[in-house]
Amino acid sequence: MGLYNYSALNAENAVVEGVLEENDETAVARRLMLQGLRPLEIRQRSPAKMTLPLARFRSQKISTADINFFTKQIALLLNAGLPLDGALRVMKQQATKPAFKEFTGTIERDLKEGKSFSQALAKHPKHFSSMYVNMARAGEEGGILPAMLVRTSEYQSTFQDLKQFIISASIYPVILIFVGTVALTILVTLILPKFEVLFEGVGKQLPLHVRMLMETAKLISSHFFLTILLLAIPPIALISYLRTSKGRRVADRLLIRTPLLANFIRDMETTKIFRTLEVLVNNGVHLATALKISSGVASNSEYQHLLHQATQALKEGQRVGKRIKAEGLLPDLAVDLLSIGEESGRVGQVCGQIADHFENELRVRIKRLIALVEPVFIVFIAIFIGYVVFSMLSVILSISDIAV
Repeated sequence: MGLYNYSALNAENAVVEGVLEENDETAVARRLMLQGLRPLEIRQRSPAKMTLPLARFRSQKISTADINFFTKQIALLLNAGLPLDGALRVMKQQATKPAFKEFTGTIERDLKEGKSFSQALAKHPKHFSSMYVNMARAGEEGGILPAMLVRTSEYQSTFQDLKQFIISASIYPVILIFVGTVALTILVTLILPKFEVLFEGVGKQLPLHVRMLMETAKLISSHFFLTILLLAIPPIALISYLRTSKGRRVADRLLIRTPLLANFIRDMETTKIFRTLEVLVNNGVHLATALKISSGVASNSEYQHLLHQATQALKEGQRVGKRIKAEGLLPDLAVDLLSIGEESGRVGQVCGQIADHFENELRVRIKRLIALVEPVFIVFIAIFIGYVVFSMLSVILSISDIAV
């Protein structure tokens, strides 16, 4: 059994809080309902943790987790019978993070000024995407806002899980690359220069490749920070160029033509686009609007342009599947299934099946790509260190021959 903090509504719609000891959240909710309370939030109590200054600084910003929490809690409060402004007021009262309290207060004020919920959300494009706003608008117009928010929360959770999977799978390769880079830096800046003293008294001229290696190590160790600065300039210049619209377009074109990355990008964009189409179309958003919103979800500008073309084709009375197949960016399977969905009137359901299939494909590709990165980098380090060791040993052995 564990301790659970809860907040609930009593018969007078007043918020009450407390702590209960039960086996799980379901048991806590059942016990509260037996007491005539309607559960709003149930959280397992965790041991107090020391808060670092950096963590306190970060806690003042609205994070993705805060937006997910906001979505779930608004849906929960609305389902409990509270009006929208009352739900926002309860969330503001319960908020412990100042930034989140101010954030919910701003949306509540917009509602009091006569704006709709979707209009209030649209004023915060940093936190709410056009997809989120359109889902909220569809929920308001159809009178099913709580259900729409629940589906939006599920949509966000799907992409959050995929993002966490990519991050978790990348941790080991990143650590490997970092440790290998540190090892090579120590070898070049600290170890190799010590051999210079040994080789100074040799009457025989060192081989060209050894001289070049020693001079490079000497230069780096003597001007270490200058070397770091010179090495940093090209990446910084490249990043600055990629931030421009022209640079981004060039990079996006190259990425979709790079052998190892093209399939990875294709599956990722396909998953994002069709998952968004599934949620929007299944919840009453017109396909043309859904395509326009999905273009904002796509990361690659080539796919964004493709969706803009598909939107225009749909407005002109053409089939979407036929239009996007001509570009060859999306997989043939996805395009063919979309065409079948258009003919059968089941676009939303088919888009969900496409997204599920290519999400699984994406996870497999990520595992394979990371499995490839590890041995390639290990082999690179082994070749470089082996070359250095062989060069040094060959010179040392030649010195021994001269001495004999």
